[in-house]
Amino acid sequence: MKIVLRILLSLGIVVAIIVVGVFGLRLYNTERYGWNDEEEPEYHRYEIYPDSFAGGVVEHFESGMANGFHFIPDEPIAAEPIIVFGGSEGSSNFEVAEDIASKGYETYSLFFFGAPNQSTALNKVPLEFFGDFLSYSELEGEPITVIGYSKGAELGLNLTNYYEEINHLVLYTPSQYTYMGLDFSEVAGSSWTYDGEELPYIGFNQADFGPTLRMMVDMLVANPIAYRETYESAVKNSENADEARIDSSLFNGKVLLFGAREDAMWQGDEAAEEIAADIGDRAEAIIYEDAGHIFGGPPYLAGMAMGGTEEANEEAKVHSDQQLFSFLEENVQE
Repeated sequence: MKIVLRILLSLGIVVAIIVVGVFGLRLYNTERYGWNDEEEPEYHRYEIYPDSFAGGVVEHFESGMANGFHFIPDEPIAAEPIIVFGGSEGSSNFEVAEDIASKGYETYSLFFFGAPNQSTALNKVPLEFFGDFLSYSELEGEPITVIGYSKGAELGLNLTNYYEEINHLVLYTPSQYTYMGLDFSEVAGSSWTYDGEELPYIGFNQADFGPTLRMMVDMLVANPIAYRETYESAVKNSENADEARIDSSLFNGKVLLFGAREDAMWQGDEAAEEIAADIGDRAEAIIYEDAGHIFGGPPYLAGMAMGGTEEANEEAKVHSDQQLFSFLEENVQE
């Protein structure tokens, strides 16, 4: 009996040490990375957005499944309209669109989920929302330019297979595959649908156990979670990688792609290079060796590891902006 009690006591001490250790690590990491200091974004409180910018006005619109902002320059330059997408955070990338519009480009920043007239989560998002946008903006049959960031880059590349209006494409830290939606419930499926059918996708359940375990431990102790290894192993183990790969063979416009070697979110650098290789001479991929997933952003954000350093990320932001506006001037202006 005494032996059993000693064993139970020892187990209790071990459990207590683990609990205290986990609690201590959570407190330390929360303080170190400032998780409690981050404000919850409110992307769909439309009243907080300005109705004007330097050189024009901004109009919010909702039509069908389309939802976003129209930037109308007072003195527009002759150019294709530009459509901007944010990423999995759910924003419309308002600030980027504002910067582009300030140069005289008619610009739209679009939500693709989370708005009242859209899918509540980034899961099974109908690509037809873009058709609703084209109808609302009277751009059906007109050449346009699409700029997408991260998950919005995955979206933008997919849209080229359904909307021939897309004439030019700029993709930041993109994906060459369609992945599972970011709604971790029993109804989770592809990120995108068209005509009621899910696009073929790579699921996270195909990832190795090691990366999944590391993610769980990082989540438990409030350490920044790096998802890249999970994405990479899901692709490696997938039996339908070829089917889930986004077909770029139908797109005949010019493409500018940006990637970063220290991208901790997913393999956006490899994707940029592979997409450029698929498209050929009409595509250019620019890779920043020391930057992470968010150009001009921090290495860590919202509990996640983005990669790079603040200095390298800022340098990538400055250089990629220069390359973007050179691309627009050379190809998008009429």
